[in-house]
Amino acid sequence: MSSLQTQFRDLATWAADSSPLYAHLCREAAEDSDILDIAATVPESRQAPHLLLAAVQYLLDRHPNHRLAEYYPSITQTAHDPDDGCFPAFREFCLDRADDIRPLLRTRRTQTNAVRRSAVLYPAVAQVARAADGPLALVELGPSAGLNLLFDRYRYDYDGCVVGNSDSPVTIGSSVRRGDPPLPDTPPEIHSRVGIDRNPLDVTDEADRDWLRALVWPEHGARRAVLDGALTVVRDDPPELIEGDMLDDLPPVLDEIPSDVPVCVVNTLVLYQVPAELSEALTALLEAQMAERQLHWLTGQRDLSGGESVRLDWRRWTDDGIETTRLVDYEPHGAWLSWRP
Repeated sequence: MSSLQTQFRDLATWAADSSPLYAHLCREAAEDSDILDIAATVPESRQAPHLLLAAVQYLLDRHPNHRLAEYYPSITQTAHDPDDGCFPAFREFCLDRADDIRPLLRTRRTQTNAVRRSAVLYPAVAQVARAADGPLALVELGPSAGLNLLFDRYRYDYDGCVVGNSDSPVTIGSSVRRGDPPLPDTPPEIHSRVGIDRNPLDVTDEADRDWLRALVWPEHGARRAVLDGALTVVRDDPPELIEGDMLDDLPPVLDEIPSDVPVCVVNTLVLYQVPAELSEALTALLEAQMAERQLHWLTGQRDLSGGESVRLDWRRWTDDGIETTRLVDYEPHGAWLSWRP
């Protein structure tokens, strides 16, 4: 069995409860040599099934009259459940538009902006703000399009507790499963915000916006609605995004922030994708900065025990040296959170 077949079969299993359409397409694609040949265009370091599915949805949105669209809830309000005609329509679409799909597979990445993660950042940054002396300078590593950098411009509903920006066109819902997270009525005050990403997406560019939407699975209408609202907010006043490397470009970004302004560096699900030596170098860099200035680090990692949740730790300098607090565990898309302190 080829590695591509394994990737498609694995995604089919993982998607079964979340996207019947993608589970069906991946099961069939794993056995189709022509589809696997197209998917082989994806560079080895990237996720071929995710990218192929996103590329198809991206192009299908531009060609909604194709019979494949009948199976996509993101395209039609009366979408059919996957049946015997579903994969043949998918296969036909891929083969007919292979010349359009392959460039997307070579150049695009699975840079999802899970906007609902802002529901996790809201209490986490509020906790940091309580300990900080003045408004925070927010620096995000791997922000993609920077939608979570503007977490203070959204409204939040935590099981009926509504907080955040009351004038926002976006309401993000999340459930609190455990603990008592800080949920101030108004967002923490932000001094400045900037993101560093190797391949940032430009929310003022139509193709980049459509690619972000194509990364949302067809059945996930609520996620797409939140994303669309956030794109509207961010497009009017996009955050500063720097195309660069987190190690090389973070020091000059920090140097630009006045030394008396507290800094909050944030990364949610980035470090698991980078080599261990890079993660260790970043840790050394930020710990050295903590000894020199008021710097807080909210750093995320996957649940190493095998669960599906993600954890967010708060690292900062104290009189006893660097202290780490496990702040919150959360569902990767922010659907729920469990406050730990």
